[in-house]
Order: sequence, then C-alpha cells, then structure tokens
Amino acid sequence: QVAVLSVSPVVSASLINNALRGKTGEIIPLAQAQADFERNYLVRILQMTEGNVTQAARLARRNRTEFYKVLNRHQLEPWIFRHN
Repeated sequence: QVAVLSVSPVVSASLINNALRGKTGEIIPLAQAQADFERNYLVRILQMTEGNVTQAARLARRNRTEFYKVLNRHQLEPWIFRHN
C-alpha cells in the first residue's frame, strides 16, 4: 500500500511509519506487518495473473506447491481472481 501511495520512486520513512501505525497510533508487531504484506502481495499477484497459480508462483519465484501452501495459510482461493 505504501508503494502505491508514494508519488516518488523513493518511499519516505514518514509514509512507512504512518502505514505501520494501527488505529490507536501504535506500531503493529513485526509479525503482523509481515503477514499483512505477504497477503497483500499474494492478492496483487493473483489479480495480475487472474488467479493462474502457475504464473503467480513463477512471478513470485516460488514453486507451485510452496505457493499453494502460502495461499492456504492466508486463506486465499485462486478461483476468486479468475475472470471467466
């Protein structure tokens, strides 16, 4: 989200800090930030490939089996992203 919101090629520290703050103004735990990033990354890559897991795994530079495991961890179903 930060990269999308940034208007320059370099993302400022203040923009990153604002993105990491929860609703109460607290910094979220690193594990939660990583999980959020990973899920958003997966959603974006599945949107780009229209749910094609083989292509998505290739773009992520992961094997398909591992990619499916990560999708399952985030409860993401590739078929949702298909445009039939």
